Amino acid sequence: MKLIESARFSHALSLPFNKVRAYAALMSLMLAACGTVPLEPPPEDPPIFQRIDARVGVVYAGAARTAILINPLVRVEVGKASVARFERVFASMFTQAVELPDWPPWREGTTGVDGVIVLEQTDAELVLGTDRNPDFVRIAYRVCLYTPDGIEIRCWTASAQQRHQPRLTECLDVRACIMPEIEITMREAIARFMVEAENDPALKAWSARIPLRHGSP
Repeated sequence: MKLIESARFSHALSLPFNKVRAYAALMSLMLAACGTVPLEPPPEDPPIFQRIDARVGVVYAGAARTAILINPLVRVEVGKASVARFERVFASMFTQAVELPDWPPWREGTTGVDGVIVLEQTDAELVLGTDRNPDFVRIAYRVCLYTPDGIEIRCWTASAQQRHQPRLTECLDVRACIMPEIEITMREAIARFMVEAENDPALKAWSARIPLRHGSP
């Protein structure tokens, strides 16, 4: 399981401003004693991708599914939340999206699809702010499209980041600030992937060949 650790937390609590946040941290720890803090379910956003008429296999690699963001205040299963969002993304991109197992390797024999799209990597970073520095959240994804026999068509790396400077009395439950920041960053990174993919010449060339394959004997 991949663990993504926060940094500079001890420095953050060393400043006078953070006496308030230190108290908030203690309260958050007590409230979060039960474990992971869940993200909200993915929203029903309108599609921003012109759907391609294709049957595509979908794979969520372990490095994408199991990413966990951990610091002394929150434990967020970023990978699990990302998969839930990409399930909707891929369904909006292709007329048929069929999930394939991560194991055994799909390259060993995938038939009946026009391609395979893989969420290969989920990366996340969280640094809690101080009175001089804002909270910082960064989310990045790597998504690759392959032919059924495993030849790479294109890979995309999309990322987004958010900075938020908390006021003195803001976020007495620190999670009330951190969780929305993570949500916004995830959505922005995914939207950037979709815009980049839709305008990619390699994706357009691949999709243009699909009717020819469907029409062949």
